[in-house]
Amino acid sequence: MSDEVTVVIGGSVEDMRARFLSAVRRVEAGEAVEPERVVTFENWATFLKTFSADRIALLEALAVGPADSIDALAGSLGRTYRRVHDDVAALEKAGLLKRTGTRVMLAAEGACAHLDLRPSRARRQEVPSS
Repeated sequence: MSDEVTVVIGGSVEDMRARFLSAVRRVEAGEAVEPERVVTFENWATFLKTFSADRIALLEALAVGPADSIDALAGSLGRTYRRVHDDVAALEKAGLLKRTGTRVMLAAEGACAHLDLRPSRARRQEVPSS
């Protein structure tokens, strides 16, 4: 299993449905299907509510290794505990971070991003009907 999360900007419920149905069809055909970890943001505005330069720096710091605590992470970033706590909570809610006890770590070893700039109606036309 790949320990990577895919971040999709411009995705839709129809896109998620298509990925799910594709996996179901492959399983029904007897194929081995690896679980996918996809975090989808409907548009840039939604993405930017979750990501900022500070949050990306936080993710980059955790890519080096887990932090023993939010306080330790805040100290290493030169930021206040409260702001880092808020950022950790938002990134955890998005599925990009996880906490075990006081430790804070990335939810996956890597991430890649896909940006779909087509209008939503163009994306819907590509979704196979069931």
